[in-house]
Amino acid sequence: MNRKLHRANLRRLEGEAIRDAMLQISGRLDTTMYGSGVMPHLTPFMIGRGRPGASGPLDGAGRRSVYLAVRRNFLNPLFQAFDSPVPFTTIGRRSVSNVPAQALAMLNNPFVVQQAELWARRILAEQADDVDRIQSMYQMAFARPAQPEELAAAREFLRTQATQYAADDSGRAWTDLAHVLFNVKEFVWIP
Repeated sequence: MNRKLHRANLRRLEGEAIRDAMLQISGRLDTTMYGSGVMPHLTPFMIGRGRPGASGPLDGAGRRSVYLAVRRNFLNPLFQAFDSPVPFTTIGRRSVSNVPAQALAMLNNPFVVQQAELWARRILAEQADDVDRIQSMYQMAFARPAQPEELAAAREFLRTQATQYAADDSGRAWTDLAHVLFNVKEFVWIP
């Protein structure tokens, strides 16, 4: 164990905490306590015996991860990528890995893409100035303001992305920035 605070060991958040953080940032987190669990969202690839007749909402109705129902044959792909224990056996300690599947899940998972879009809409509605929007996004994602070089890089990224989309679709560049910030190591790893 590293006892020097200036060199603390990094810890990766569990998949449930990552999901809850995305819901919080996007403004979709439902903090209501108790109640019944939410059915899991079923992707087209989740086939097999015992498949429920209906799929739950992609964002789990905004409920915290602890309220998502667990179906042994239809596990949440995001949680699986981030070492969620399988419900077939008991496990004394959750394994922690750092594998490419985690980065791919953060890039391609429909839930992550949806939350990035919702976060971009929220930022566009709450802030009027681009610099204020970027600073707000950094504050929400990393609990710190953007450094000058990060601010410049984000503004350049937005300019570049805006050329890829139609003039009336400026929100997509902000969605892309939100998606990028979800994929920064600082979002998933904490000191």
